[in-house]
Amino acid sequence: MNHCPVYTRIGGHAYGTTYPGPIGKIVSPHMMGLEQTHLLPTASSLCGACGEVCPVKIPIPELLIRLRGEANSAPHANPAMVGQGAGHNALTSFVWRMWARVHARPGSYRAFSWLATRFRAFTPKRQGGWTAARMPLQPAPRRLRDMVKDRR
Repeated sequence: MNHCPVYTRIGGHAYGTTYPGPIGKIVSPHMMGLEQTHLLPTASSLCGACGEVCPVKIPIPELLIRLRGEANSAPHANPAMVGQGAGHNALTSFVWRMWARVHARPGSYRAFSWLATRFRAFTPKRQGGWTAARMPLQPAPRRLRDMVKDRR
C-alpha cells in the first residue's frame, strides 16, 4: 500500500471498503460486485509500483485494467462478473472513441489542437466531478508546436 501514489495521497478511508490500497481495488469488486465498486479500479495511476513490490507477484496493474474494462463495458446477458457494465455510459464511450480516432492520426490531431486553441473560450465551465473542487480544464492559448516553431 505504501508504494501506491494514489493510496499514499488519499488514504484508506476514501476506498469505502474494508480492504484499502491496490489489492483492495481488486478484492472489493470481486467480493461486493461492480455495482457498488465500479469506480474503485479507476483510483490508480497504473504506474506499476504495486506489481513490482508484490511479494507473491500478483499482476495488480493488469487486473485493474481488466476490471476497468468489465466495469465500463456494455452490460451482457452472461456477465463474467456481478455488476459487469455498472459504469457503462454510452456518451462517455462515444467521446473516448472519438478521442482515439483524433489522436491516432497526426493530421487530425494537428487540426484538433489548432481548433482547440482558437475556440478555447467555448470550453465547458462544468466538467463533471472535476470542477467540484478544481478550476475547469482549458486548452492553452498557444500550442507547444507553435511555440517551438517560433523559437527557431
